[in-house]
Amino acid sequence: MIAVEDEVFAQANEAQFGTFDTAKSAALKIKRQRKRTNSRSHSSEGDNDPVSPMSDDFPKLKLDRSFTRDRRSRTGSRGLPKKGGGGGKGTWGKVGDELNSSAVKDDQDPNFDATDMGSGIKLGAYIPALDGVEIEKNLKPLFTEYFENSELDECITAIIKFNIGPENIGDVLTLCVSMALEMNSSKRELCSRLIADMYGRVIEPQYMEDAFVALLKQIPDLELDNPSAADDIGRFLARAIADDCLPPAFLKRLASHDLHKKSQAAVLHASALLTLKFAMSKISNIWGVEGMEKQTTKFYTNKVWFILKEYLKSSELEEVKTSLRELDIPHFHHEVVFETIVLAMEQRVSEFEKYAQRMIDLLQFLGKTFIISKSQFETGFKRVVEDLDDLTFDIPNAVSLFSQFCDMCVAQSFMSDETYEMLHPNRGRKRFVSEGDGGKIKTTI
Repeated sequence: MIAVEDEVFAQANEAQFGTFDTAKSAALKIKRQRKRTNSRSHSSEGDNDPVSPMSDDFPKLKLDRSFTRDRRSRTGSRGLPKKGGGGGKGTWGKVGDELNSSAVKDDQDPNFDATDMGSGIKLGAYIPALDGVEIEKNLKPLFTEYFENSELDECITAIIKFNIGPENIGDVLTLCVSMALEMNSSKRELCSRLIADMYGRVIEPQYMEDAFVALLKQIPDLELDNPSAADDIGRFLARAIADDCLPPAFLKRLASHDLHKKSQAAVLHASALLTLKFAMSKISNIWGVEGMEKQTTKFYTNKVWFILKEYLKSSELEEVKTSLRELDIPHFHHEVVFETIVLAMEQRVSEFEKYAQRMIDLLQFLGKTFIISKSQFETGFKRVVEDLDDLTFDIPNAVSLFSQFCDMCVAQSFMSDETYEMLHPNRGRKRFVSEGDGGKIKTTI
């Protein structure tokens, strides 16, 4: 009975749908879709309805399958490899990519490293701290250069690059001051400015007092080479207080330190300077060279003139040598030569040879002690030759006196024959007044 029913059901399906065929099934499906599309069209449009793309009358487009399978570039150019030669899928990439790999942020990843996530650990170059011997070896050339070119910021920047611990900071101050003690007042002024600028940058405020205590303890050793070291360091101490590098109460606190008698003398000298009337303004110019960078040529000319006038009175060669070293103007020593010759010519004619000889002795001494160089000597003599016409207004016989001065230099082997021929005034000049006949007016030239 069941078999008969199945057979009847199968015949009914076959009568309605036909036998199951894949091609026929697909055709029926397309036909049903066309019917749905036609049913959605509006009946009011009539015969003017557009042809549906799904209708049989719609023109069919034939696609060129070979074009869709073309792998060649349609731009006309090849271009560079997209990965820069780093390989494709499944490769390790270019050489060096492992160094530029980004940090793994997933803490569950086996390659996760906490140090890559900014855990506060910073790596940097380690600069070992300098001890006493290394401080002198590295900083002495810096201080020497600073005393030559006066570049304060450049010196401070170079010192900061070194690792100097608080326990050795006193060696920096002692080295700078000890070098300045062997120089003139202008270098000591530069040293005082350097100390004021190191405050807070190289030497922390809490260690400045310790640095000066270490300097005071070195006074007995420094006096072996500089007998006036106690007084000079007392001036450095007073200047540091005036520059607000040290508090005034520091002098009282020094009583608790076991200092040598010579060190105590330096402290007493600093205390005496600070008790003077208008002490701060006087201590600011304690080395006598305030505003030294603003000094003019006239200032140094007057200084040289006073030094030579003192020499004419005392004949102290060493005093002239010391004074010129303190001026520290080697580029201006030609002015010394010029003023020496002019001062000799300004004396009375009857005493000219005596004063000329004293001036030649001075020039020879300054040449032998390497105070004045050969080029400065030549420049000074050339200046006299160039100014002879002007000098004759004040010294009528300046030409003959200068010629006589040159003859004396050659006779004493102070001037070479070549220099004499170059400097000796063999040129003629106009003489409207006779120099030997009582000032009679010349009628002919």
